[in-house]
Amino acid sequence: MYDCIQNSLRWDRCWPDLIEKEKAGKLIEIPGSFEVAVLEGGMDSGAPSVAFRFDLPDGKVVFAQTSLKLFLSAADLFKVKFGDPR
Repeated sequence: MYDCIQNSLRWDRCWPDLIEKEKAGKLIEIPGSFEVAVLEGGMDSGAPSVAFRFDLPDGKVVFAQTSLKLFLSAADLFKVKFGDPR
């Protein structure tokens, strides 16, 4: 994950396979918003995790999570590249 973030912040460079998936109709771009939450003790280690919920148009739900530590590390890299807009 770090190489992807450090080298490029564009999905077409980070995930080049998405270009072909989009052409083949296999890429789902979710309109509107998604939900994000911090789950206390969400990791097996007991550390907090950041969870994402995406409601798909067909009614299915995608749930993904990562450690809060990794999420904040990614945010630090974004701030280095783009600054802090707050």
